Amino acid sequence: MKDLSTRFTIAIIHRNGLRRLKGVLSSLLNNISDLDEVLIIDNASTDGSIKEIEQNEAYKNIRIIKNLCNTGYAYSCNQAMEAGNGKYFLLCNNDIELPKNCLDDFEKIFIDFPKSGIIGGQLLDSNQNKVGSYSEAPEFPSELDLIGRLKPLKRYQDIHEVGTLRGACLAVRKATIESAGMMDDDFFFYFEETEWCMRIAKNGWQVLTAPHIEIMHIGGDSTKSVYHGSRIEFFRSRLLFWKKTMPMHSVIILYLWNIPKLIIDGCFYLIITMI
Repeated sequence: MKDLSTRFTIAIIHRNGLRRLKGVLSSLLNNISDLDEVLIIDNASTDGSIKEIEQNEAYKNIRIIKNLCNTGYAYSCNQAMEAGNGKYFLLCNNDIELPKNCLDDFEKIFIDFPKSGIIGGQLLDSNQNKVGSYSEAPEFPSELDLIGRLKPLKRYQDIHEVGTLRGACLAVRKATIESAGMMDDDFFFYFEETEWCMRIAKNGWQVLTAPHIEIMHIGGDSTKSVYHGSRIEFFRSRLLFWKKTMPMHSVIILYLWNIPKLIIDGCFYLIITMI
């Protein structure tokens, strides 16, 4: 039976990188209270990082779910949301660092904005520069490469409703998950948060950016060693995103318009990967 007294379930999606994992865990220790719980979803790490965490007394209260293979980001987040007890969930990459009091800040937004379903903070790079943390929801014109393109949104100074959030660190309400569903794990990596934010909004919830919650994000660290393969996965996920979110006639047009370019790019990265 779920423990309804839990405030936040903080889930870290992890595959290799002990230094990064310790970094996010260290920042968590400055945030959690007795009402919060921490989960690590490990996607078959091979570097011994999970063993070191298990042997460290400082992390004795952290639950670890070990997958036998790399199950993908959406599937891992869904595992956390199924296993967690929280009224709210914070879904995190393993290459972020959370600011002090951010859980209190996220909770306050959920309370102050009763229709807030999912919230993202302002992401910072390693040099403390602000980077893109949200955008408009993709639509047919924006997906016509070299014609539409998503226009960058203005940089908001206060809490604001947006189309979609970047998925490095997302706070989501349990009631929203029950209403709109979890992430679509047909997506392995890329576009899963975009489709989810759009589905959450369609179910009557707000997708909010909170610029005052500044979160350090290394960015791209999990894909550096498999860069070319990750580009192929990006193309696959983009095609899947069109199919899941747009009418068939729009999908056909997008396929005809973009497929030649995607095939050329995909073949290039496939060749590079095989060399």
